[in-house]
Amino acid sequence: MGDNPDKTKPVYKREDSSGSSAAGHLDSTGFSMAKHIDRLFPSASSLDNVDVAAANTGHRLHAVKQEIRRQLRAQSDSHQQQTQSIEATKAAIGELYTRISEMKAKAQTSERMVFDITQDIKALDFAKRNLSQATATMRRLQLLVSGVGQLRQFKEQKKYGEAARLLPAIAGLREGFAEHMGVRAIARLDDEAAGLQRSLGSMAFQEVQRGFDAQGLLVGDAELMHQACLCCAGTEEQTRVKDLYCELQLRAYVAIFQIGDDVSQLENVSRRYAWLRRILRNYAEEHAPAFPDAWRMGEELSRRFAHTTRDHLSETMATRDIDVGHLTAALADTLAFEAQCDKKFGIVRRNGAAVYESSGAPAESFVGSVSCAFEPYMAVFISGEQAKFEALVRRFRSEPGDDDPSLNVLASSTDLLYQFRESLRQCAALSTGQAMADLAQVFAQSLSNYARSVLVHALPRISSTTTAPLDALRRACLVANTADYCASAAAQLEQKIIEKVDGPLREQVTFAASREALLSAINSSIGALVGGVDAMCAPALAALTDAPWHDVQTVGDQSEYVLLIASAIEAATSVARVSLSGPRYFRSYCDKLASRISERYMTAIVQCKRISEIGAEQLLLDAQALKSVLLRVPSIGADDDAQPPPTYARIVAQGVGRIEALLKAILVPTDPADALVGRFLLLFPAAPRDVFRHVLSLKGVKPADHPAYLR
Repeated sequence: MGDNPDKTKPVYKREDSSGSSAAGHLDSTGFSMAKHIDRLFPSASSLDNVDVAAANTGHRLHAVKQEIRRQLRAQSDSHQQQTQSIEATKAAIGELYTRISEMKAKAQTSERMVFDITQDIKALDFAKRNLSQATATMRRLQLLVSGVGQLRQFKEQKKYGEAARLLPAIAGLREGFAEHMGVRAIARLDDEAAGLQRSLGSMAFQEVQRGFDAQGLLVGDAELMHQACLCCAGTEEQTRVKDLYCELQLRAYVAIFQIGDDVSQLENVSRRYAWLRRILRNYAEEHAPAFPDAWRMGEELSRRFAHTTRDHLSETMATRDIDVGHLTAALADTLAFEAQCDKKFGIVRRNGAAVYESSGAPAESFVGSVSCAFEPYMAVFISGEQAKFEALVRRFRSEPGDDDPSLNVLASSTDLLYQFRESLRQCAALSTGQAMADLAQVFAQSLSNYARSVLVHALPRISSTTTAPLDALRRACLVANTADYCASAAAQLEQKIIEKVDGPLREQVTFAASREALLSAINSSIGALVGGVDAMCAPALAALTDAPWHDVQTVGDQSEYVLLIASAIEAATSVARVSLSGPRYFRSYCDKLASRISERYMTAIVQCKRISEIGAEQLLLDAQALKSVLLRVPSIGADDDAQPPPTYARIVAQGVGRIEALLKAILVPTDPADALVGRFLLLFPAAPRDVFRHVLSLKGVKPADHPAYLR
């Protein structure tokens, strides 16, 4: 029993067919007892080794138990070590917490010490600051007491110069005590200083008042008055002094230019400005030393004069009939006066604002100070200009002048536009407000009247009896050129007025109606030109109508009337080519001419009594010759014989195509009727009955027989 079983029993180890050991199967999580026994004893003969297998299994069981005991002992030892580590960690954390608590307590103690030290420092700073402020306040109070005493002394001695130099210092000291007015002594001292300043201002005003007599002449000491003015600078007394001086100086002006007297009328407005120039010259020579330069007393006097003059002129124009010449002259003088004042007192415009040129400080421009009184009455000027232009247009209509060969336009147009420019120049010098916008409307209306009353009226009436038709055609071209010239000038004039007129009024400036009237005049001129060519071709077309086309026996060369038409068209087109200023108008002439000649040729054929089939063939030949003539129209008078424009070629083709269709319908025999009707429908798909009746009439079918063909 005491022997080792490993020495008494043999160790038997058997491997299964797959080459894996039995221990491997015992360790498997999917272990199956039946499969394990099958692996150990795959056959009946293997049962002989059952004892060996049992011994091995026991040995394996013993080894597993030993391993389990070893693992349990190791796990127990590990648990004890972990427990000891946790306890050690807790102890370390406790010690760390204790140290942190001690540090926090020390930090709080230090913070309280720093706070106490800081409070002490702040208290010392406040004490130092308060002490400094108290010292400075006492020093300023001492200066204020001393200054008030000196100011009282200067007032009693009327030393205005010394008092004026002292007043700004006292004002600065008083501002420093604004927060201490609750102290009675300081409040009394401040009231005394303010009273002394008011008293000095009143004395200064009286000094200036005594320095001028009732006529505004200087009778006092200018230097003493200058020092007195310094004492009331920036106070209400300064305004009183300015009012006093300006009233004294303008008293004579109001007396001389009393409303209702002849001298106060518009025609004498220049005398008003001459009076002010004399007063300003007297001020510069005698009165200027009595006032500080900063007061700009000369400018103030001029501004008061401007306001008074504005009121006088407004009342005068409201109560009297206004002459246009006097109005414009007075306004021109006024605008010149305002510009002179700005220049004299150094007022300029920078970035759209009025400033003093020397310092750049804001200023009030004199522009508009007097001229604004004329604005409500500029309608008189506009009415005068309108009447002038209406009379001018009537004169151009009744007395046509010589043409201007250098401009290839009617001389009346250059005269009218010159008057426009002069009127605009005058208006721009007077006003760029509503008056200029109204003047633009007058220009537009006058141009429209000129187009209808002068240009259209000047168009020639050309007939077949006109002795010099080519001269008449040149006249029509001249009218078209004039209308085009006026339309271009109107666009430039419109743009120029828009640039000059005040911004809010620019939308009112438009020449659209006048341009439409001028364009209508151009169209009428082209129509007259084409009508003239029509009249020149009338005899040839009359010869076509009167020719006995029903008696023509053979087809020969083109007829003589075609040569006459070609000659007339070539002569007229040569004139149009040279005389019309714009190529677009020549193109319009060509298009309208092609349509008109085609229509007139068609009408001439329809008016024939009767046309035989051979006659229709001759007319077809003539139509082809006419087509060739019309296709050459755009190149007549040109340097090169270019092809006609596609649009023009289509117009010619359509016009001549209708003529050819009519003649081809005439070529068809009347018998049988169905053949004629069928051919006509091919030529005229729209089947116009009136054209078919013309075909029947030209073929000699009696009207009574027409219904048989019209069914």
